[in-house]
Amino acid sequence: MKVRVITHPSGEQIPIILDLEDMPIALPCEFIISRRYLSTNTLVRNARELSVLYQWLTTHKIELTSKLLAPKSLTEADIKGSLIEALRLDQTNSKTSAVSPNTYNQRLTTVRQFLCWHLDVLISQQPYTSKQYEYLRERKSYILRLLDNAFIASPPQNKSIQKGLNDNEAQKLITILEPNSEHNFGRDKAVQFRNYISVAIMLYCGLRPGELLSLKVEDIELGAISSIKVERRPPDLKDTRKPRPRIKRNGRVIPIDNRQLCNALDEYIMVWREQLEEKSDKETDYLILSDEGIPLSQASITQFFQILRSRFASQLPENLTAKSLRHTFSSRLERTLRQAGMDEQRRREALAFLRGDSSLNSQDAYIAQEIEEEAVKSLKKYQQKLLAGHNA
Repeated sequence: MKVRVITHPSGEQIPIILDLEDMPIALPCEFIISRRYLSTNTLVRNARELSVLYQWLTTHKIELTSKLLAPKSLTEADIKGSLIEALRLDQTNSKTSAVSPNTYNQRLTTVRQFLCWHLDVLISQQPYTSKQYEYLRERKSYILRLLDNAFIASPPQNKSIQKGLNDNEAQKLITILEPNSEHNFGRDKAVQFRNYISVAIMLYCGLRPGELLSLKVEDIELGAISSIKVERRPPDLKDTRKPRPRIKRNGRVIPIDNRQLCNALDEYIMVWREQLEEKSDKETDYLILSDEGIPLSQASITQFFQILRSRFASQLPENLTAKSLRHTFSSRLERTLRQAGMDEQRRREALAFLRGDSSLNSQDAYIAQEIEEEAVKSLKKYQQKLLAGHNA
């Protein structure tokens, strides 16, 4: 089974699942299209998860619709003894090792949603008073109950593992990437500026990788009041990246009050970005360009952090990723808002606005982390006072 991303005339990028003869499989493709409001990355993940189901169906020579309509539909042995075990296996490692609990649960969730959707379609095609209508409703409840009971508890997370960077690690990262640094991380000055700008924008402004890669030169305002505009736009037909970066959440305008970043942005746009763009025969408005002068891809961002962690393993933390930079931004911002005297609800609202989130609940993690850090600091001071009193 293969998953291929197709760019439609409207500019939308939607994945399709191909069978062993490279022909689209209708049912899962219809299901994916029904969820086209989700991001391309999510749809690609869903398609890969459903490809595991269809690999299992192909192996056991099962035609799904006929099986669900048959008097002997999917049984407990089919689901618990066969399908569930297939969902547990790593499809990229000769199918001999198990995937993580989280990956397995994601596969199971998507398979459950797909079967529920398909059974609803079949039920809707039956006369309301027919026996087949009642039979399919009962089968749906039975199958979903078996799948619900198959979820496994994820192992407890190690809360001692820091999600973001501490102040020293963040400063070391910026020092390494500064274009005039002795490390010279990048093949030439233009690439060095590109790397520095990319990381600085994510660290200081909290942008997601998709938001960073969606920025255009016109979104950067430099002057007396400098800012970065994160704007949701219609699909760009000229953007050939797969998957295409997109802004999934709220747009916003983020002020920049960092002279070093403003100066670097100005020099990058006026000098070094032009040099990168000259390496390609196609012009583009996107801010962050690859070494070849085309818009940088999300895969390149992931690879960039992998190289950074490998090359500076003794100086940078193992958890250094684009996500950790956003977590660092959020944690620092929560600390600043707390020190400014904002109450918890106002801090939650401010975080949601500056992060581009629509939900206030997603800010609780950063508020809880700051409370935990303050509690640890207070405990240390308390213990130091006790020790000083004992020594006296």
